[in-house]
Amino acid sequence: MAGKKRPRSWLAVGAVVVYPAHGVGCVSARETRVVGGVEEEVVVIEFGNDLSVMLPLPRAQELLRPPLSETGLRRVHDTLRADAVLSDEAWPKRMRQAQEQLRRGDPVELAEIVRDGVRRGQRLTANGTAFKLSVGERALNSKARECLSSEIAVLRGLTQADADVWIDEQLALPVARGEGTGDRTGGEATPPL
Repeated sequence: MAGKKRPRSWLAVGAVVVYPAHGVGCVSARETRVVGGVEEEVVVIEFGNDLSVMLPLPRAQELLRPPLSETGLRRVHDTLRADAVLSDEAWPKRMRQAQEQLRRGDPVELAEIVRDGVRRGQRLTANGTAFKLSVGERALNSKARECLSSEIAVLRGLTQADADVWIDEQLALPVARGEGTGDRTGGEATPPL
């Protein structure tokens, strides 16, 4: 998603954008600044946590993307509800893979991180106790969930807490067998929120 060539106008002041490293933000300014002795156009993105980021326009066009669409939400919905085939890789390798997915910021990959973390936490060890995620895995899963729920909230006009509830509902539903898309809603065109 990020890196696609879009018209320069899509980064207009007031546009809602996603910066994979930080989540959902709003373009608060486009201005010309002198950086390293060179005049260039920059884009300033404000995030809800009192953070702002200034990027040169070419870098902004490379890194930023529009928020989740309804089509993307359907893919997230299917991913959260799908059976997870959990990797038996050692946690450091799983962490590296999940960190790369988080860096890319693709909503479906964020949903995979969230789903797999929940499913892994539901597994039992050989002695029957609950499987424990490492501190790093829990933090990474939390960040992926925060990024995903913020996009869902923006798309559907919800609070982030309501988007989190929707994610929990998708993860809690039983898997229907024999459905190619992973949709367990009886074929609804759009995941209910």
